[in-house]
Amino acid sequence: MQCQECGEIARDVALRYCENCGAKMPAPPPGVRRTGARPALPAERSAAPARAALPGDETDEQPEIAPVRRVAREPEHAEPEAPRGPPYDGPIWLAHVPAHSPSVLGVGLLAVALVLSILPFFADVGPLWSLVTLAGGWLVVARELRAVGERHALVDWVPDSLLHPAVPALYAVVVVVLAIRMLGVGITPVLWAGGAALIGFDQYRKVYVGEDGWSRFFDPRQLRVGMAPVALAGVALCLLSLFLSWESRPTSAAVRGSSGGAPQLRVMDQTPASSDVVYNLLDMPHDAGWDQPLSVFVALLLVGVLGLMALRPEVPRPEALRFAPLGVLVVCLAWMIFNGVLSWGPVLFLVGLVATGFVSVYGSFSFSREA
Repeated sequence: MQCQECGEIARDVALRYCENCGAKMPAPPPGVRRTGARPALPAERSAAPARAALPGDETDEQPEIAPVRRVAREPEHAEPEAPRGPPYDGPIWLAHVPAHSPSVLGVGLLAVALVLSILPFFADVGPLWSLVTLAGGWLVVARELRAVGERHALVDWVPDSLLHPAVPALYAVVVVVLAIRMLGVGITPVLWAGGAALIGFDQYRKVYVGEDGWSRFFDPRQLRVGMAPVALAGVALCLLSLFLSWESRPTSAAVRGSSGGAPQLRVMDQTPASSDVVYNLLDMPHDAGWDQPLSVFVALLLVGVLGLMALRPEVPRPEALRFAPLGVLVVCLAWMIFNGVLSWGPVLFLVGLVATGFVSVYGSFSFSREA
């Protein structure tokens, strides 16, 4: 501001009177803020070097503050999300099952039955067939997960050569025979029956049905043609006989003890009660055919004879295959002689074996005539 009386330039625009003559200073123009800093003279402005504005300096014009935009930060190590498939619209009871597969659920039921069989009051299938059930179920689960593209650390390293369609087909036959062996009333029989039913039904429509399925090799209707029903009845009778007693049981308990001992110290020879809750509920003999060594293996051989009879006529057969049923019958007969005695179980087993053997021999001669 400049004084109108003496022409002195005021160093501070906030002053109302001139510092030189004391005259009243004019009012500052609008827009100029009154600060305590004295404006620099033209000579001082040219001599003073320019400096950058500091945060504490006050200027006449306030710069416009740009609006702050908040940008959402993306996670630095975010992994790309896997593509999601279509929403599941199948049965509710398979919604939370891996691969939504009944076979996986069936293997889970069998695993629970095997865990319960560790306890002494639950029925079991023995250590060998428990190991077979676990190993086969592991391969079936790996095949089901790989079919739908799901990954799991326990099964991802399984080679594709072990996931042939024959694996679930044979596994279904094995668990069905084991489920027959475990028939009874109790928790473990129900688990075995449910697991075998789920696996058998699921693998039937996945492995057997279809143009590329095993239906092009096997036809169960062949078991109704010719003498095949006789063999089917014979195998059924053999399996039924395994639920009966295969050992001679004394009519009365024998008394043993020392001649000089007191009568109270004499011990009665009694048949030990089975710890199997299934046999106790059904009052089944503890020495049934299923309890004999290799009984499940013999049952699988007899079921295999039915499988050979179910082959379609147009399927080419090796020359040595026609002697396979006879070999199975010889093995089963030797097993019966080694384990059986003169009781109802071995007698019925022999009757069924003779019927199956007659049909097998007849089929072998018929095959040789056709060849």
